[in-house]
Amino acid sequence: MINHFLLFCSLFVSFSLGVYAQSELTLKNNMIFTDVTVSHNGTSHKVQTLIDTGASVCMIDSTYAVDSCNIILPKRNAAIESASGKTIDSFSFDLDSISLCGTHYDKIRCYVVDLAGKLKHYAPKFILGGDILKRNLWCFDLKDKKITKLEKININNIQNTLKWKNHNDYKDAFLNSIYFEGKIAGKKARILFDSGSRRNFLPQKFKVSPTKVIDMEHADIVQTMNIQKTEVCENVNMVISNYCCTLDFVLSDDKYPTINSEFLLNKIFVIDYKTKCIHIIK
Repeated sequence: MINHFLLFCSLFVSFSLGVYAQSELTLKNNMIFTDVTVSHNGTSHKVQTLIDTGASVCMIDSTYAVDSCNIILPKRNAAIESASGKTIDSFSFDLDSISLCGTHYDKIRCYVVDLAGKLKHYAPKFILGGDILKRNLWCFDLKDKKITKLEKININNIQNTLKWKNHNDYKDAFLNSIYFEGKIAGKKARILFDSGSRRNFLPQKFKVSPTKVIDMEHADIVQTMNIQKTEVCENVNMVISNYCCTLDFVLSDDKYPTINSEFLLNKIFVIDYKTKCIHIIK
């Protein structure tokens, strides 16, 4: 009887919060992964997927696409741009479906990229981009490692709200991007939130002095992995709205700073593409 009562209470709380099914999260190198079921040409596979706010669309590794998903790759028919602004040829097609947190999405536009060839041992087989993330409210619990699709958010649970701008606000921003306006090392900054990035990057023009030099692996969907001597600035102050934290940044030649999910480590937050806000939950 007690167990039945506890189950009822649990279900009541979940439905009152507008909660749908949950999935487990895995954090690796400050990147967020979860299991997604990918279905195409009569086959379905559960695959660990990178949740990437720095990607406009979904991407699938070319080797995995052919060997596991029975995808036939004709001549390249599309181009895709990395978060750094570099472009490569690709092949785009409509994936039959994907499933995440109990929700089924049909006919998903997907781009085939040589992820394994470029990113080597860091390469995901599948990348979930903004095209899917923008369709629902998503709650990320980086404490208990859970992702939940929400129907609504209780405003009384919000501790902090970080507003962002995207391609509708900036002519040079990519589709479904997330850019915060804030300060880094006391200087005004337009900051890209890229949850698919292993590191935080700070442009040289901010003139923050490095505190150390490391041998670091560099790679993206355009550039094959290589090791370079890289300058790092440690414990740099960042402010977005009234949310403050300190982060380590790698110095780069990029136009804008980039941050990954490290600034939200051990937090619970909701990404809301409709209102262009990240809500940090109490």
